[in-house]
Amino acid sequence: MKFWRRALAVTAATAVCLSGCGGSSGSETETEQQSEETQTEESGETTGGVLKFGAQVTDTQLSNLSPFATSGTYTEWYKLVYEQLLYFNEVTGELEPALADSYEWNEDKTELTLQLNEKATWQDGEDFTADDVLYTYNVLKDNPVFDKYALWDKLEEVTADGETVVFKSKDSFVSLPEYISQIYIVPEHIWKNEDAATFVNSEPIGTGPFIWDSYTTGTSVTFNAYENYWKGAPKLDQAVLMMYNSAANCTLALLKGEIDCTTGTIAMSSLPEFTSKENAKLQTYSGLNNFCVMLNHENEQLADPAVRKAMVMAINQEELISKGEYNGVLPTYISWLPDLFGDNVNKEAAESVSYNLEEAQKILEDAGYEKGSDGIYAKDGQKLSFTYYSASGAPAQQMEAGMIQEWLKTLGIEITPKLATWAELSQLAQNGEYDLLQNSIAFPPDPYAALNTTFNSSMTAESGSPTPGTNYFRYRNDEVDSLLQEASSLSDEAQLTEIYHKIQEILAEDCVFLPMYNGSGHIPYYDGTNLTGWTDAEAPIFSTDNLINIRAVE
Repeated sequence: MKFWRRALAVTAATAVCLSGCGGSSGSETETEQQSEETQTEESGETTGGVLKFGAQVTDTQLSNLSPFATSGTYTEWYKLVYEQLLYFNEVTGELEPALADSYEWNEDKTELTLQLNEKATWQDGEDFTADDVLYTYNVLKDNPVFDKYALWDKLEEVTADGETVVFKSKDSFVSLPEYISQIYIVPEHIWKNEDAATFVNSEPIGTGPFIWDSYTTGTSVTFNAYENYWKGAPKLDQAVLMMYNSAANCTLALLKGEIDCTTGTIAMSSLPEFTSKENAKLQTYSGLNNFCVMLNHENEQLADPAVRKAMVMAINQEELISKGEYNGVLPTYISWLPDLFGDNVNKEAAESVSYNLEEAQKILEDAGYEKGSDGIYAKDGQKLSFTYYSASGAPAQQMEAGMIQEWLKTLGIEITPKLATWAELSQLAQNGEYDLLQNSIAFPPDPYAALNTTFNSSMTAESGSPTPGTNYFRYRNDEVDSLLQEASSLSDEAQLTEIYHKIQEILAEDCVFLPMYNGSGHIPYYDGTNLTGWTDAEAPIFSTDNLINIRAVE
């Protein structure tokens, strides 16, 4: 019964070492502060020590520690504490066992049966059971705002018999395992005493390799190793999240060796300096989120496809990636799906719209827009004028926003720049309270799930109300909805690929957003200075396999 299939074709899953001559990344004082090192008798490997990782995160992003929180919350720490039933490895493109040891479909793929992991325990000593799974998924059912993938629109029921959990859907639901890999399981014995809708989970308890220990407001979070972790005790004593109020400050700490890695934060202009340092590495892989400039389709002017297409054609994406990201990322396609999805990517649609300022201006003029003496296009006395939100305290984001805003002004569109924190950007996007907004959108590791969650009309809402999914664009297209509905009950891969290609053609034609770049994994870290044992070619740096195997340098 146990089987794990290769979920997706991966085209960029390499770990790149970019080391060179330069100073040490650590300091003698910091090393002395690490826990006393001991030698294991069996392996001879050094144990003990502390992983210090940095991120741009504010105090408000840690005010709610619920893994059900939908926006405004810093989520990267979940990987240390919580686990899903299945784990999607973004480096290998495979589904792997986690809190479920195996899964099996019935013939028509309306019933998914999972055998639970009998070794896993909660960090307070309680056993992990099927009741925890049932409780978690019923929280999603009872609180639709938490069900950001609208799973319960397709699920009929979730039942359990001993250590077996069965998901029953109304129709074939072939992408369910990939969706499941995105849902963290919470302990029923703790949460049942709370109102899940409002519970902020101030003392998180999970099944993962590290236990939430203490939070120094606005400064750091300390996690202690969970010695009874089912995959084996971490070799480190602690992991510490160091909080910084800007990407620049986080990057400075990385360059000084005050932290061992970040969760992906690095001011890209500092990438050459970082990679020149001894033991510096950059893990890169195609990721499950796309950076883009979101366009609010409920704005009357942005509802005009001619305006959207002209704006897309005014963006020099190649220059944006080379100057803004130092070619350390992959492009976001106008058809959305990244190369991670292999043959399901419609490359013709992806490349159907390209930078051409002169043609962009012609598109506006053919649509009846006229340029005024101020250089701004207008129609029926109304100028093309929009607010543009981007992240504060993020130098690369601000520089890239400046580049895009300048290109749009050159096109003939008036832009009013506005800054917001990452948490505020998430809230603005979810509620549709913006014209243009620069941020990333994450999606599940399945082509259907990625397209459905982001572009189905059922995954959006009227501006002013939170979206149930990630269709922050307020995009609605009946043909796309119909194709997604058809795909939801198919299992034939060739038929599904044909539908996905058609959807991508429509998205490319509609120019739903302004493409920037795929938020591919680009994780900076030092291997061999304070810590070693990373296996970056096999799994993401913050996977449980890495978290339990990294150790202090002897």
